[in-house]
Amino acid sequence: MSSFPVLNDEQWLKLLEQVAQSFNEVTLSRGFNYFKQQRVASLIISENRVVQARVTGSEDYSVKLYLDKFMSNICTCPVRTSCKHLAAVIMELADRLGYPASQIVNANFHLKRVTSKSSPESQLKQLPDMDTMGWHKFLNQYTAHVKPSYDQGTYTNLLRYELQNIRKGSISFSANDLIFFELHQELFIARKIKEYASQGNVNYFTSNALYRMYDEIQAWVHQKSAQIDFTLAKERIKQTLSYIRQQLAKETDQKYLDYGLYTALWNYWIAPYPDAHEWISQEINEIEQQTPDSISSSLSAAKAFLYLNQSKSLDAWDALEASGTLNKAPTRLFLPFLNHLSAASDWDHLIDWLLKTATYFYGHRTKDLDTYLGYWKEAVAHVPEAEKQLWIVLEEMLPHSAQIIDEMLYEQRQWKPWLEMQIFKGQDPFYHRVSVLQPIEKEAPALLLPYYHQAIEHYVSLKNRHDYKLAVKLLKRLDKVYKKMKQTERWERFFTGFIDRHSRLRALQEELKKGKLLE
Repeated sequence: MSSFPVLNDEQWLKLLEQVAQSFNEVTLSRGFNYFKQQRVASLIISENRVVQARVTGSEDYSVKLYLDKFMSNICTCPVRTSCKHLAAVIMELADRLGYPASQIVNANFHLKRVTSKSSPESQLKQLPDMDTMGWHKFLNQYTAHVKPSYDQGTYTNLLRYELQNIRKGSISFSANDLIFFELHQELFIARKIKEYASQGNVNYFTSNALYRMYDEIQAWVHQKSAQIDFTLAKERIKQTLSYIRQQLAKETDQKYLDYGLYTALWNYWIAPYPDAHEWISQEINEIEQQTPDSISSSLSAAKAFLYLNQSKSLDAWDALEASGTLNKAPTRLFLPFLNHLSAASDWDHLIDWLLKTATYFYGHRTKDLDTYLGYWKEAVAHVPEAEKQLWIVLEEMLPHSAQIIDEMLYEQRQWKPWLEMQIFKGQDPFYHRVSVLQPIEKEAPALLLPYYHQAIEHYVSLKNRHDYKLAVKLLKRLDKVYKKMKQTERWERFFTGFIDRHSRLRALQEELKKGKLLE
């Protein structure tokens, strides 16, 4: 791309006008998807202000964009002009020149906003003096033109692109306020996605996107914790807690997304400070006053979490039971409780909660189940007698815990039950890498004998050349095990009997010779 200026602000507005006149919303939305997917493979601008580009898709198409003769634009696709490929190229050009691609997608609205005296842009300087609810009203107005898409990923990207146009560097935010404004931008996007999903426009991908979004926000809250000056941020924290409480009151789907964020905010931005305990009673009162008659399950969970922060473990569990929150509760509801007890080294109460919540983790192996078992292992390391209870829980989780039991037996070097489990599952020595069996061969070689013997007889019984080769490989390993045990005579007796039993299997005899087990 050439280094000379291609567009000034006046020419940019002219380009927006031409886009608004030539493209419909559907085409611009499809073009935005192509732009986001980086389908514009190459882009060159000549000195006569003609843009030549190549766009990849089901086929590759060449695009010519005439900045001074917009109506002459052409693409080699069947549509020829005003197509998604041209739209993607215009957005790519804009992005490279420092102009927001999202303004191309919403060209009509942006033009109206530029000419409107009541433009949200005029409110930017007022943002530092607004409370967080004022921020959300502003963000609503600022993104009013962004229309929801069935593709929630596209809708999220459009919102995020539009909000990136807010030049925060020109706003007199304090360091703390800038962090809080960025947080509320993400909370705003999450709320918009949830509101659209609540209208029935939801599918697996929407739910997955929401979970991922909230996980990313929680990780961001953790990352920013070191930058928050609690003494200067108290008012913003109170406003943020108030906002999240409102979202908790609206949660009816038992996904506990805002609840997870609420607990993260407490853990990372409030709990580390000396006077945090004074906030807990106030926050419990706020929750009770918010919905005195009918408290939502998410608010009940938040209240229980606060009780746990007061070291009131029994009160916390009672609060969950009394509110009916435990009915069909997802596993993610309990992880903040378990995490808090673990961080507080409250092992007895942690074990109690692990036992109480065990049934909620029954089912197929998930990331949450692995986290739950991680807390068990931590508890057992400090309270060894609790291991019996852990094994009872794992047995009750069968068959879904079979792989977990397998891994734990191996980790604890309980070789005998581990090998019995392999035989029971029908997994022979070739299922494992040689390195997996090496510690057993070193520490308890005798335990490997039935494992190898059974597998050898199985492969021989299949009576084909390929399986004979596998049997010979296992025989060679078995020979090493007997030598390791210093029982060569026992090996010779077994091998002599083995040869006699299978003397008529000529192919096996040949493989034994190839393996140098027979001369």
